[in-house]
Amino acid sequence: MRKWVYTILIALLIAGGAVLCAVRWQAWFGMPEEPIRQGEQRTYRFPSFEKDYTPESLDILVLGDIHNGLTRADYDTLAARVPHADIIAQSGDWMDRGQNYYYQALLDEWTPSALYGKPVIVCPGNHEYTKGLHKTLSPIWSQAFHTASNGPQDVPGVSYYVDLPQLRFIVIDTNPLDHVVYLTRTLTWLRRAMYSAGDRYIVVMMHHPVISAAEGRWNPLIHGTFRYALSQADLVIAGHDHSYMRKGPFVVLNAAGRPKRQRAHMQADVLETEPTYSVLSIKQSRVHQGQSPMSFVTYRLSDGKVIDIVYVKHD
Repeated sequence: MRKWVYTILIALLIAGGAVLCAVRWQAWFGMPEEPIRQGEQRTYRFPSFEKDYTPESLDILVLGDIHNGLTRADYDTLAARVPHADIIAQSGDWMDRGQNYYYQALLDEWTPSALYGKPVIVCPGNHEYTKGLHKTLSPIWSQAFHTASNGPQDVPGVSYYVDLPQLRFIVIDTNPLDHVVYLTRTLTWLRRAMYSAGDRYIVVMMHHPVISAAEGRWNPLIHGTFRYALSQADLVIAGHDHSYMRKGPFVVLNAAGRPKRQRAHMQADVLETEPTYSVLSIKQSRVHQGQSPMSFVTYRLSDGKVIDIVYVKHD
């Protein structure tokens, strides 16, 4: 084949790559869809836990992928449906992109709502990470959410746990775990965190699920590494798949993300494509009443209908 043919083919490949990059730039690198407001001083700070935060009963409002998809009215509706919520937990992809504009959009909806002011437990999702040759968590995330520094050593990302009288709430940042060394270090830390929890309930929250709910979302590294260890937890909460699913202790949530096609061969206990929210409750103090059941109730976001109830009680 003549050299000019090779030259044309190479030129077409380069041109096609340039067009693809131009079209996908926003999806890959999170360029804002609207201009960032100029001249504004923005404080990205959500309430965190105080050392003396020791309620004898707990109601935790648990949300999955949101992608900037809920309005202030939605948050006010959730506050009215869960009026005694002590804590907000969110399993990642709260923002659609890890850029300034998307944090501004979240704050504009969240801060005037009835849920603002409650402490939050958060997990970074893949959409809070910048994409490209080097995947990094947006620096705005750490400004907004101040988390405990008790995570695994020498592992990038934000993994940690929060201790309450009845509950150890463990957060695993699954985004950096595409390297085997980070997987093994995180697994070692997780086992120690679960073992040292004492008689507390153990709830684990991560963005990428151990058991996927949607087609094309299976992550063999996460599944193979964590399935056995996390089967010993009382509850394992994840997001990412934009569907609600429960199979044993493993739960996948979706609060406002666009629904994805569910796996046809998934033999789950409960499946739901509509956006949901959940309430994790421990109503009595173990200190005074002994071990008490923990409940996890999931509702459909649109009308508040109960679609799943789980009761957990230690032996």
